[in-house]
Formats: sequence, C-alpha cells, structure tokens
Amino acid sequence: MRLRAISHDLRTPLTRLRLRTERSTEPSLRDALLADIDALTLMIEETLVYLRKDSSKETQLRADLPSLINTACHDFADMGYSVAYHGPDRFAYPCRPHALKRAVANLIDNGTKFARHVNVELRVKPDLAISISVTDDGPGIPAEFHADVLEPFYKLDSARNDRGGFGLGLSIVKDIVESHFGTLTLENATPRGLTAEINLPSPDSIHMLANANAG
Repeated sequence: MRLRAISHDLRTPLTRLRLRTERSTEPSLRDALLADIDALTLMIEETLVYLRKDSSKETQLRADLPSLINTACHDFADMGYSVAYHGPDRFAYPCRPHALKRAVANLIDNGTKFARHVNVELRVKPDLAISISVTDDGPGIPAEFHADVLEPFYKLDSARNDRGGFGLGLSIVKDIVESHFGTLTLENATPRGLTAEINLPSPDSIHMLANANAG
C-alpha cells in the first residue's frame, strides 16, 4: 500500500507538469521539458519496481515461453522497434511468467535504446534447461564493466549509458533471474553489439533447489 501511495504522490505532479508543458508556445523549451519529464518518470518507475521486489510472490506455473517472449517482442515491435524472436513455437516451463516477461522486456528495452535491431532467441537444452539470449547491434559494453552494470545504481560513463534512468534495469533482471535459480551474463557480440543471456535450470533441478531452499 505504501509503494502505491508513493507512486501516486509522485505521478500526480508529473502529470500536471506534463499537461502544463504541452501548452507551451516555445517548441524547443517544450521538447526539452518533456524529455526531462520522461526521464523522471522512468526513474520513478524503475525505482518502484526495484523496491517492490515482488517477483518471488507471484505464483509459479507452467507457462508457454515462446508465447511469453513473443508477446514482449511484439510490444516493442508495435512501437516501431526492430525486434525478432527465434526459437521453438511451443515449450512449457515452470516459472513466474509476469516476472520473467518483465526480465525479457527489460533486456529488449535496454537493446532498443542503443541499437537498430534486437534478436531474442530461446534455446532448450537436452535436459530441458533453457537459455534466453537478447542480442543487439549497438556499441556493446567494455568487458571489464560487465559485472558492474548488473549492480543496482551503477551507470556506465560511455556511449551505452543508461539514458535517463538510475541504472536499475539490468539489476532488476538479475534479481528476477536469480529468483528463478538462474544466472544472467553479458557478452559482447561480433562484430558489434551486446548479448545478454538468461540461463535457467531444468524443471527437475528447480524442484530440487526449491525444496533445498525451503529446508
């Protein structure tokens, strides 16, 4: 309840500010102010998501991963971004679907900020463990910073900086992936770009890990 109240208290003045700004008769000033409002809105949204940390509260169920990933891809494609899915048409996997979709969407969003095209690929391994890779053709991230950018509030001072945010997007993904007993890794793509890969264990391993944690 407190987070919802904070969210409302922060959004209301921003909404008023946006409405007043849109009435400005100075185009350059209006555009600059709207850009600042968008940046503040993004900061609020990602901070509330990070503070909420409610992915573990969502009920786990067997979800069709290709459908989940395709939905995230289509959401961005509908906004004009070049995003493509590669992988099986159907595959059921035990997960918290809303949280996992948020993780994939965050990775796609990160790619669309810096690249012209994003590929999302789902691979199912022989033991039914899975990997979801999100690859873009942007500038990439120097290898020595790959671990740093996964930490909360870390902002890279480069062409691939987190524009307008607090540097929480990738750390939110990491938290969600780890709540699924998985790992998130970054690797520079060839000849350019970045690949963010989510690796999740097999359903049998999930069951054993969940029982071990419960004990």
